[in-house]
Amino acid sequence: MNTESKPRTIRWKLLIRILLALVVIYAVHAGTVYWAEPELESKKVRIRALRAEVKELGQRVESSRVRQKMAERQVDVLRQANNLLRQEESSRQAEMQRLQGEVAFYQRLADTSGSQEGLAVYELELQATASPQVYRFVLTLTQNLRRSAIISGTAGIELEGTREDQPLTLKWKDISANNTARPEFRFKYFQQLAGYVTVPEDFQPERVRVALTAKNSRKTVNRDFAWAELMQPGVSELPVNADESDPALESEVTDSAEKP
Repeated sequence: MNTESKPRTIRWKLLIRILLALVVIYAVHAGTVYWAEPELESKKVRIRALRAEVKELGQRVESSRVRQKMAERQVDVLRQANNLLRQEESSRQAEMQRLQGEVAFYQRLADTSGSQEGLAVYELELQATASPQVYRFVLTLTQNLRRSAIISGTAGIELEGTREDQPLTLKWKDISANNTARPEFRFKYFQQLAGYVTVPEDFQPERVRVALTAKNSRKTVNRDFAWAELMQPGVSELPVNADESDPALESEVTDSAEKP
């Protein structure tokens, strides 16, 4: 009898231990839930608040981006408007310079001062070409309107400068191609002569001298131009198609030298 009761006693003890373990586990779980529930709820509230804050910040960022794009667009519009105003002002200034040049040109022809100046070098333009050291020149000659006689003669161009730090003057034959003859003029009121000159590579030009020699006259008309000023872009003072604006005036553009 004692032998049969011993295994039964062991089973009861094991069952009691299992029950006690389950009770302990349940108690621990219940305690954990009881004590952790408020903290968990607090964390959930905090998470919801953070999500709302992130959403609000995202909206603010998007609003800032929109405002930044609008500001950039406004700046771009203002920049374009400013550029247009500058271009318009530049065009207006260029037009004013052109009109002032025409007025000065006709005043010189009319010579309202009463001096009745004869043959004169009104303007010289130099334009660079695609060929190195080759320049196209446009020489404008005038005569007072009160002088009704046709005047003719030749024009010479010389370059003054330095070569190897030594002063040097290049004559027309030194800068023209193939010994081209000096440009000839023949006009009543004004005329333009056009051609080409070649500047040697080792020569540094400083001044251009134009010399006009009229037929039946011992007097030579000279005028000097600074090379640096001729190289600066500017507005031509000669009126365009002046002969069409006033049929009484005679205008002619002559290519006096072929391009080398």
